[in-house]
Amino acid sequence: MAEFGTRPEHFAEVAVACRAHAARNPAAQKRELITVADVIASRPIADPLRLLDCSLVSDGGAAIVLTAAERAGDLPQRPVYLLGAGEGHGHEHISQARSLTHSAARESGERAYAMAGLGPGDMDFAQLYDCFTPTVLVELEDLGFCAKGQGGAFVTDRGVGPDGELPVNTHGGLLSHCHPGNPGSMFAITEAIWQLRGEANERQVRGAELGLLHAQGGIMSSHSTLILGRERN
Repeated sequence: MAEFGTRPEHFAEVAVACRAHAARNPAAQKRELITVADVIASRPIADPLRLLDCSLVSDGGAAIVLTAAERAGDLPQRPVYLLGAGEGHGHEHISQARSLTHSAARESGERAYAMAGLGPGDMDFAQLYDCFTPTVLVELEDLGFCAKGQGGAFVTDRGVGPDGELPVNTHGGLLSHCHPGNPGSMFAITEAIWQLRGEANERQVRGAELGLLHAQGGIMSSHSTLILGRERN
């Protein structure tokens, strides 16, 4: 906010978009639609974050089957392919972070894009780690979907909801689907697989062929990016 002029309303747009996706997901923990005004009016937690800026506390788990591409073609379900992967690591403790607005998502994203031979503009959707609403803005910027400092404008003007330019967290994310701790990012993978198979029902992204997944941990210190696709590259 101090560096780029980002406003609480920009953070709120992330929560509203995730809830709009969750409203289409029968498995989501929170499905009632919310507005920017609802987020701003929710109970303060840690300035400038309010209750609806924060992820849920949940129980749950997810699982995937990972096998060789050659074998996947013989299995009953349509395969989804891992096209690119990357990791990036910064500080160990938040007190050692050189910046609170830049992250190692840049490095993990660049490595994943390079392996896949693709870029941000090729993605039909993104599943981003949304422990808190500002985290999504930092990730959108560092993963190349918009310029540094433009995350707020991106979610407001271009959109990350069901009708947005880049649907983000189509299952509802940690903010509205669920957040069971470490398995939280696994739900991003299972959701991406359903999207790429065309099995997401009401929340299906039309024509989805490529998707980016991003997870982080250690308070923005360790980052991992995957790119999945319907076809092998």
